[in-house]
Amino acid sequence: MKTLPAYAEKPELAELLDKVPLLPAEKAAEPQTTCVTGATSTIGAHVVRRLLRAGHTVHAPVRGSETTADVAYLKAMPGAERLKLFYGVDLLVEGSYDAAMVGCASVIHVASPFYLTGSKKNLKNKLIDPAIKGTENVLNSCSRTPTVKRVICTGTVLVACCDFRPSIEDKGWTVNNDMWYGDCSPTDFPYVYSKRAAEKRSLEIAAAQSQWTLTTLLVGGCFGPMCAPNGQGVVPMFQKYIRGGLFWPACPPMGFPVHDIRDVAVMHSLAMTSDVTGRYITPQKWGTFKACCDGLKSDSRTSKCMLPFFTLPSCFKPVFACVGPMLGIDKSMPRRMWGASPKIDYGKTTNDFALEGFTPIGIPEMMVDTELSFQLHKIPLVLASLKRYK
Repeated sequence: MKTLPAYAEKPELAELLDKVPLLPAEKAAEPQTTCVTGATSTIGAHVVRRLLRAGHTVHAPVRGSETTADVAYLKAMPGAERLKLFYGVDLLVEGSYDAAMVGCASVIHVASPFYLTGSKKNLKNKLIDPAIKGTENVLNSCSRTPTVKRVICTGTVLVACCDFRPSIEDKGWTVNNDMWYGDCSPTDFPYVYSKRAAEKRSLEIAAAQSQWTLTTLLVGGCFGPMCAPNGQGVVPMFQKYIRGGLFWPACPPMGFPVHDIRDVAVMHSLAMTSDVTGRYITPQKWGTFKACCDGLKSDSRTSKCMLPFFTLPSCFKPVFACVGPMLGIDKSMPRRMWGASPKIDYGKTTNDFALEGFTPIGIPEMMVDTELSFQLHKIPLVLASLKRYK
């Protein structure tokens, strides 16, 4: 039995993490046992926390490389007496998740690597194979576990579309649930390629069996307070872009679909306990880099260091396309996103999940709460670790 090092969660941090109250549907749901893959990821940790708050029992398989210090914050969460950790799990090893799924009624598959750039070999070994083969292994474990009746996979809205240029000419152009983006490859926006291939594979596996149902949540870029105190993940990566001066004194007129991690956790909680199946874009909106940075300017408690004053003119587009890969930004992003401002249709999600009256957290609030969590965790803003993405 592993002994976890002491970790005390600050009340101010708990207030940030638990800002979104449980919805009536979550309170009314029958408690169940669920398995959450990727429990130490930015999204996964919030999903675990939300499910524990709602009274569920959570099985959390963690990687063999995770040390006890890496997961101590999970055991400090409210309701952690209903959290069981399973060590030494590997996405690429068939059967690795079997033990963690025993007795589970549902599985939430969050685990998937995130890289924007890298060598062809590294992208295959660290991004594409884990996304596709990991999905196969997790879903095969679901099929071997007779108690599992429901599976929720965390996808990305970029699989629906990641070329937003049509919105430049057509201001009403909208991304919706039925769209599939095919113009990507292992070398051209490899992250989207990996997630698209993984989602397609999940649909194939789901169609070949009748034991469990599948719901895929298409999430956008996530901001909001960090559960983990280690400064690892996608949120610290973007924070490093900002505080490292990438967007100073001006930022490119680019953006991406964004929402708050806490709202994403709400959607996973609702998906787990409902009978809704299919593909759903989670509530999100288009967030420009400038809007995200301006959000940090909106509160006196956040640093104003290295925040942009204005947006770059279009003549800088070729320059940014050349410099971006050296800074960890995919070379194709300027081509697909420069000057775009699409609408995102999640009306089907609102209807099927009965979200009337639910108000997603706005960009300023999510950006401020992100930085406040960094302050509470004492994570250096500029030096946030990116070791998982190197």
